[in-house]
Amino acid sequence: MSELLVNIYCPSVSKSYDFWMPAGINVKAAVDLLCDDICAYENNAGIFAEREALLLCSYLNRQALSMEMTLEQAGVRSGDRLALI
Repeated sequence: MSELLVNIYCPSVSKSYDFWMPAGINVKAAVDLLCDDICAYENNAGIFAEREALLLCSYLNRQALSMEMTLEQAGVRSGDRLALI
C-alpha cells in the first residue's frame, strides 16, 4: 500500500502538520488518526471536543472529502494541503 505525504491545517490550534497517511485509509479513519496524533503532539486532549462533527477538506477544490471514500478515491495526492475543521 502506498503512502501520501499531506499537509494538514488545523484552525483550532492555528498550525499546520505534515503527515504520512496510507492512500487506502478511509477519510473517517484518517480524521480519527489525525485527531489522536494532533492531541498527543499538542498535549491537549480537548482540542477536538466533537470529533463526529469534524470534516477533512481539500484546499485545492475547497470541498469536504466524503467520509466513506479512501484518501486515494477522494483524489488526495502527495503534497496536497487539507484542512481539519
